[in-house]
Amino acid sequence: MNRKISVLLSTGALLAAGLSVISAPAAQADAYQCDDRAVCFFKNGLLPTGTYKDFTSTWQTLGVSKGATKVWNTRHDDGALLHFTNGQTRCIRPGVLNENLASIGTVDKIRIMTSPSC
Repeated sequence: MNRKISVLLSTGALLAAGLSVISAPAAQADAYQCDDRAVCFFKNGLLPTGTYKDFTSTWQTLGVSKGATKVWNTRHDDGALLHFTNGQTRCIRPGVLNENLASIGTVDKIRIMTSPSC
């Protein structure tokens, strides 16, 4: 095979692989119906009980999402600091889906931070 054709085919394969990786979070966002650049909470099922997007200097109370079992941070650069009724906190880094919040306690508040590591 011609070397130029081989290089082009390899480059095309790499680009195709890269595009599938990039589009996977979008497909997952569609499945969970969580907006891009948001932090979504879930209690049971695929529909979010709450979606948060705003930076705040204080805690935001979750309301109906209090006690959520799952959280997904679809933000690109910003961490989400979660507060639990037992006083514990956890940072949810950008792009992370945590499906085990109940093992930590009852989540009741959120702060979206400008740092990915909270």
